[in-house]
Amino acid sequence: MKIITLALLALLAAWPGAAQEIKSVVNKAGHLEDELSLPFVNDPAVIGAWRSVDFVAKPELFSPAKRAWDGDLFLKELVFLPEGKSPNGWLTWTKGVLMHHGDKTASRYQIRELGGEKYLFFEWKSGDYTIRHRAPEYYVLKKAAEIKRDRTDLPFKNDPAVVGEWESVDFVETPEKFNPAVRVWRGDLYLKELVFLPKGKGGKPWWTWTRGVVMHHGDKTASKYEIMKIAGADYLFFEWKSGDYIFRGAKPFYYVLKKK
Repeated sequence: MKIITLALLALLAAWPGAAQEIKSVVNKAGHLEDELSLPFVNDPAVIGAWRSVDFVAKPELFSPAKRAWDGDLFLKELVFLPEGKSPNGWLTWTKGVLMHHGDKTASRYQIRELGGEKYLFFEWKSGDYTIRHRAPEYYVLKKAAEIKRDRTDLPFKNDPAVVGEWESVDFVETPEKFNPAVRVWRGDLYLKELVFLPKGKGGKPWWTWTRGVVMHHGDKTASKYEIMKIAGADYLFFEWKSGDYIFRGAKPFYYVLKKK
């Protein structure tokens, strides 16, 4: 393998003051591979969800007032989680660099404030970079939402009515839209059941409960629940705080579960 020094110098020139040095080599197939063993350096400013707004040859060609790219944007968003993680297992990050462990690329990013808005300029290391050894162009992404983290250390308050097994029967936008006679959700229900054990324990080790709230200690979410009696049966309405809530700040929908 041969170390590419000219490409490295060009990349460093494009990103003055970059803290991380990225080394690249050419593998046996003639493709570029970046070094991925970069030490983690925190960057609180990048944590959150970023939505793509443009694609440009160089960062200085971007204008918030006029989009440069006419077609659809292939990359829709990037989500940076704390501690260098991402929702996708093949992406990790350190300050100034996003590493793709499948493509073996280390793409620099830079945050700039333009017109009072935060934008992230991200090197797009596609096949043009890895196979054809061309300088990468740039996605421009705008900060869409911060990562939401709920309190999951709420004190335990008993709720005897919730203890037991609950089976999912529907998924609705709001509890008011549920009708026992007509199912709203047409597809399969991802959440099959919830099992509430005594003393705040959940059916799985990563979640616990207190009266009115289910706490997921992995996702750091606290989802409200409410029990309603409808047509003589007990139904539990449970906030579904998925990635749309955690990464994009969306209002949660509700699973509807019926007591077995």
